Amino acid sequence: MLYYIVSELWGIKTSTIDLILMGILIQQPMNAYELTAFVEERQINKLLKISTPAIYKGSKRLYQSGYLDGKAVREGEHPEKFIYTINQKGKEYFYELMKHYSENIQPFYIDFNVFIWNLNNLSHQDAMTELEELRKGLYNWRDWVTRHEKEASHAPFSVRMIIKQYRMIFFTLTQWIDELIRDYQYEISR
Repeated sequence: MLYYIVSELWGIKTSTIDLILMGILIQQPMNAYELTAFVEERQINKLLKISTPAIYKGSKRLYQSGYLDGKAVREGEHPEKFIYTINQKGKEYFYELMKHYSENIQPFYIDFNVFIWNLNNLSHQDAMTELEELRKGLYNWRDWVTRHEKEASHAPFSVRMIIKQYRMIFFTLTQWIDELIRDYQYEISR
């Protein structure tokens, strides 16, 4: 909490997008298109909250803020592209963000809980239909994560640990939804 207050006073803004982009750019310089391809090819957007527009806007913002250096490059007849490289100021910001996110655990909210909150406002039949859809979605994600955990056996340690975390979360959520549906059916049968 103190870091957050100090950050606000010093004008340091925390951004997961910044941390993702700078973490990639520490490995190698890239343009925004290459950053987008990197994220999509490795399905990073399935594990971390980042989108194509956020990549383009974030890399431009980081450059304008002085955290990235940039150089326009033209190869043959291809259009000019702007290659971003993290500089010393960017590396310092990267480490500040790493410190911030390792020390400041925030509560997180699962968006589908607003559906659960309003479950009693549906007919029993509609509620059961939507609960089954939720169950199907949770099982699909659990299966996706399980498949990718096997495929990622040679991925970097950090990637394997994030996938493992998601596997554990989705196994828990599938157990939870099964129990919720069972309890809901019992509740409406009373």
